[in-house]
Amino acid sequence: MAERQELSELLDRLNDAQIARVRAYVESLLHVHPQADATWSYDFLAKFTEAKISAQRERAGMEVKAEDATCEGMTKRALWEHPPLSGAAIISYAVPIPPHLRALKLKFFVGIRDGSQLPSDRYVAFRLVVNNWKLWSVVKNSRAWDEYTVAMPELASDVARIEFQTDGLGDHRWNWAVWGEPRLIADF
Repeated sequence: MAERQELSELLDRLNDAQIARVRAYVESLLHVHPQADATWSYDFLAKFTEAKISAQRERAGMEVKAEDATCEGMTKRALWEHPPLSGAAIISYAVPIPPHLRALKLKFFVGIRDGSQLPSDRYVAFRLVVNNWKLWSVVKNSRAWDEYTVAMPELASDVARIEFQTDGLGDHRWNWAVWGEPRLIADF
């Protein structure tokens, strides 16, 4: 019991921002189900309200939200990330990473929503940035969902900054970019 009291006293000394980080970390620990094959996951869509939305330049023309998206007739839960007039749209998360995880990876789909009239000679760039390092990128102009699994690097801290970026590459019209079902997963 003394340990819980000591922890409570330490929590009393934290500011609101620090309490929010502790809360996110504790919630991530509570999502662990040791009996269910010892895996951990972080659902970016469930945590969308905690994301920071920004633009590389100005936000004009940008549309970002969490909502179902349909690509080539197939609907998935998704992050909508239509890029701004110029530069990239950025959805950034501070993700608490529990200790002792193995094989941490990010699974997701990328697509361009049905109804887009993106010409065949124009592309949208999708980028994944982790702790200010571009870890993965692709350009596409097809409407279909493309599935990816990206192995995550060894993380030096217990909180990872993960950014989902889209860029219209000079012309943002019809770049109805979406990230389908993005999740971090790992084994203990």
